[in-house]
Amino acid sequence: MTIKQIMLGLSALALSASLAPAAYAATDTGTLTVKARIGAACTLKTQNATLDFGNLTTLSDGFHFAQADITVQCSKGQAYNISLGQGLNPNTSGTNQMKSGTNFIRYVLYRDAAHKLFWGDDIINGDRRLKATGDGADQKHTIYGVLFPDRTNPPAGDYTDTVAITVAY
Repeated sequence: MTIKQIMLGLSALALSASLAPAAYAATDTGTLTVKARIGAACTLKTQNATLDFGNLTTLSDGFHFAQADITVQCSKGQAYNISLGQGLNPNTSGTNQMKSGTNFIRYVLYRDAAHKLFWGDDIINGDRRLKATGDGADQKHTIYGVLFPDRTNPPAGDYTDTVAITVAY
């Protein structure tokens, strides 16, 4: 046998030994912990709602009504409340006001279609926030608005106000 043949034989033997399955004498076990934390969350999905009373020619003919929807999505089981601010033109009578130039018209926001539950952010005069509990899906809430009759019609113009919507959880 030549040295070359001996070397080839030893190489083949070493290669086959490395391919042989290892024999283990013992085992040990452990665990893997898998975790996730879901934090409470609420999202006001409606960023710019519009409560539009439409085109009116008079306020002396009675009350005028409008409504707008806002959508909130909160974690399942998460309690939350929605408050509406006083707007840009607050007054001391407890109503909101739309403004055109130096002229104002009064309106009120409600949480219910019967116009019994005021909607605002005033906790001192009774909690006027809408309270709800999230179910994980989008939840629609309707804002009901009422314009008051006025014996003296305001001047023609585009009357507007901006009211902050706040979701707290």
